[in-house]
Amino acid sequence: MENAVIYAEKRTKKGKSQARKLRSANKIPAIIYGKDIDPTLISIDLKEWNRFHKNFKRTTIATLKIKSNGSYEERPVMVKDIQYDYLGDKVLHVDFLQISMERPVEIEVGIHIVGESIGTKKGGIVEQHLHSVLIECLPNQIPEKIEIDISNLDIGDSVHLNEITIPGIKILGSLDVAVVTIVPPTSEEVGPSTETTEPERIEKKKEEE
Repeated sequence: MENAVIYAEKRTKKGKSQARKLRSANKIPAIIYGKDIDPTLISIDLKEWNRFHKNFKRTTIATLKIKSNGSYEERPVMVKDIQYDYLGDKVLHVDFLQISMERPVEIEVGIHIVGESIGTKKGGIVEQHLHSVLIECLPNQIPEKIEIDISNLDIGDSVHLNEITIPGIKILGSLDVAVVTIVPPTSEEVGPSTETTEPERIEKKKEEE
């Protein structure tokens, strides 16, 4: 779990024209929403966002310090969504989800495969079907990633979601889905040919047939 601080300012005006004015002033329009709270409009200085985003991860829990009337209000948040321009390099809007450290959250976490399987030593291939999974847990229990050790897997063996057990974490979705499988090698060894016919002539013969 990552923790960070990001500063913002409360705003009262909304709409496309106001959003354009903020962006032209190097500010990013944003909003905070969550369970049992009214949505709060804020803006973030572009330099402040770049500082925060430099080490940002989807599992980051941030303390959002919102300036209003000369004082700061603190809220624990997570980044729920980031909207970019059509080129994908300019941030247009950010959605923050206000959380409670005592209330479970749903979040998508990456899956990382570790170890060398028995099957790959025999020529098998690691086929990873899922690269992330939706989980539910308390904010302070969010893992940076979920590691799956495939050392004991032979060719044909798989690991399914229902085999992943982490204290305090609930795996969501269809639990019978395979996360990773060791599949047989796809290449086949071809023995030496006993025929002396040239390949070009074989292809011609096939065409004539």
